[in-house]
Amino acid sequence: MKKYKQFKYYIDSFLEYLQFNKNYSRNTIISYKEDLEKFYDFLCNTFPENVTNDGISKILYLEPEEINLDIIRSFISELFDELKIDYKKTKKYTPSSISRKLSAIKSFFKFLMKEGVIKTNPALPIQSPKLPKRLPSYLTKSEISNLLDNPLKYDINILDRAIVELFYATGIRLSELINIKLSDIDFNLSTIKVHGKGSKDRIVTFGRIAKSAVQDYLEIRKIVDVNKSEYLFLNKKGKKLYPLYIYRLVKRLFAAVSNRNSISPHTLRHTFASHLLENGADIRVIKELLGHENLSTTQIYTHITPELLKKIYNQAHPKA
Repeated sequence: MKKYKQFKYYIDSFLEYLQFNKNYSRNTIISYKEDLEKFYDFLCNTFPENVTNDGISKILYLEPEEINLDIIRSFISELFDELKIDYKKTKKYTPSSISRKLSAIKSFFKFLMKEGVIKTNPALPIQSPKLPKRLPSYLTKSEISNLLDNPLKYDINILDRAIVELFYATGIRLSELINIKLSDIDFNLSTIKVHGKGSKDRIVTFGRIAKSAVQDYLEIRKIVDVNKSEYLFLNKKGKKLYPLYIYRLVKRLFAAVSNRNSISPHTLRHTFASHLLENGADIRVIKELLGHENLSTTQIYTHITPELLKKIYNQAHPKA
């Protein structure tokens, strides 16, 4: 057995780098960990002579410089083979998940280059598989209005109305909404300081309807705030709301006004961005409001319908 470091040492170092240096979210780090563990299992099968078994798990002794382009290509090919024979859809592999695994491997080797462990990134020449472009699902203006304008009809209480109004008014993520603190809100300016991905803060604005809904909620919040919580949204026990409550809330409410199969809090984020774009908002402004790092991420919302395209053309072109 060659006296190398355990290969998981390099993986663990990379995950620590993502956590402490890049401030990646817990869920993102878990995804990277799962993807690299799948690659680790493949390497154990590829280099059985470098593996020992402690009775619980396989321990691989391998230097990263021994992993070349052909080995990584074989790994990606194996994933696609499993995808092809998976008629019953029992595995998690999809073209997008395979692309994610390749991205994790590229980032891992990029980190090792930065640390001086290797000189070149063996995964760099591999192109990610082309993925079908899927337009984000979003609610129509009439669906949103039907629900929010009729709180009694759809049995929307004061807490739930504040949640949905704020979602639609700001386009924030679920994790961002449940972590809003009272000190983050400025009612005079109608703004909220949002703590986003990667510990990056941004300012979002909200309108008078959302402002009224939140202020109404604050009146009843006093009843449950027995622990003097710093968070805006609390459950009946005075504790910060948990994500499952909001998932169930959004699915229940919008099932009454929409026949879409998969409605989630993120659907309201898509709806916020889509309606802003349809009403003429600059995509760069939408990017800032959503907290996207790159404009290319925001461009998925440029799914203007032919009818809307014709309307905008007739309004804007001098010779229309």
